[in-house]
Amino acid sequence: MRHYSRLWRVPGAPTLLVGGVVARVGQGVTVIAWLLLIRHVRGNYADAAAVTAAIALLTAVAAPIVGRLADRFAVSRVLPWCAAGYVTTQLALLLTVRADVGLGWLLVLGAASGASFPPMSAALRATWSVLTSPDSGRADLQRTAMAAESALFELAFVVGPLLLSIAALTTGVIVPESRTAGPTAALLVATACTLVGTLWVAWGRGMRSVRPVAGRPPTRGLGPLRAERFGLLLGTAAGVMFAFGVAPVAIAAYAEQAHGHAGSTATGVLIAVWSLGSAVAGIVFGALRLRAGLVRQYIVLLAGLTGGYLVWVLAPGTGALGAALFVTGGVIAPALAVMAGLVAELTDESMRTEAYTWLTTTSMGIAALGSAVAGVVVDGRLGAEGGFLLAAVSTGLALLLAPGLRVRRPATAPVPEVVA
Repeated sequence: MRHYSRLWRVPGAPTLLVGGVVARVGQGVTVIAWLLLIRHVRGNYADAAAVTAAIALLTAVAAPIVGRLADRFAVSRVLPWCAAGYVTTQLALLLTVRADVGLGWLLVLGAASGASFPPMSAALRATWSVLTSPDSGRADLQRTAMAAESALFELAFVVGPLLLSIAALTTGVIVPESRTAGPTAALLVATACTLVGTLWVAWGRGMRSVRPVAGRPPTRGLGPLRAERFGLLLGTAAGVMFAFGVAPVAIAAYAEQAHGHAGSTATGVLIAVWSLGSAVAGIVFGALRLRAGLVRQYIVLLAGLTGGYLVWVLAPGTGALGAALFVTGGVIAPALAVMAGLVAELTDESMRTEAYTWLTTTSMGIAALGSAVAGVVVDGRLGAEGGFLLAAVSTGLALLLAPGLRVRRPATAPVPEVVA
């Protein structure tokens, strides 16, 4: 814990750590809340999954553009504009969904909302890499900083679903006949958190201290995509993230099948348990000193994810599924940490924020596709179990690609063993 204590004393660190959680609570609740709200308004998971997919897809498309702007003009100047656009489009989408208009309008507003989403995780990783660079005299804290960032990212996915459950329970007492009040309340709170948290972090001392790399021409063309093996890494990430898109839809369908009207509450609890396992594992993993290389660690973790999804298919009840979710969640944060470490090994420091946003692009875009496909699968004959099986197949394909990663460390800038 000595390193964590020192990390807290880094100028601007409390704002990055605490504000980063607040800013990303929306990520932990928004997709599932939109899924449930649109499902209750329109009566099917296919429309709901299509809208959430549009949100995620445009987040993926816009992220590298925002990342390149942040590398060029400073992330503290770019994020507040993103936050303002995001809040405006989220509220517009909420009003439109409640008005029960055509699906086309929902897709347009969902796309606008996704395009303006602040890329907070990439911004935080880039900021920590500067605050713990060799020049800062805190290079020994880089691993701790990235491990903390990974664990706190997962904490947002614990708090978010619990927020949904609390909103569902509270509004269920106030408006007992409404199945849309809970998701609506959760979306309003999550949107407010995104605005407040983003401004808090962007205007804080830590992020304002980050400036564009001097003496380097602006990144042009494909940027980090030209790096050797970076494309293959994104391919493995695609398999992992497709499964991440499938899983919440399948979990929601399972909860509704098993608990009926209480499905919203059960969904929030189950996803929170899943994320809690990941958050705990992230803290522990950051304290380990492993001799195995990152590629070998990545292969082992992908195997664990694939096996975990198969266990979900066989779970005999909600309690058993919850236990399996917690254990499988324990693989997620370490896998993402190793994945981010591989990004750092493969890309140049001058385009590091953009490189992380390309990981976000892959994550959000492929997860959006996973959500859309899962909506069709769980509405069909296989139900939730079909969604769980689909997640296992997707991660298994990533496992097959992973041995092809042969990392060459760039000659410039030392890289930590594991980052998140």
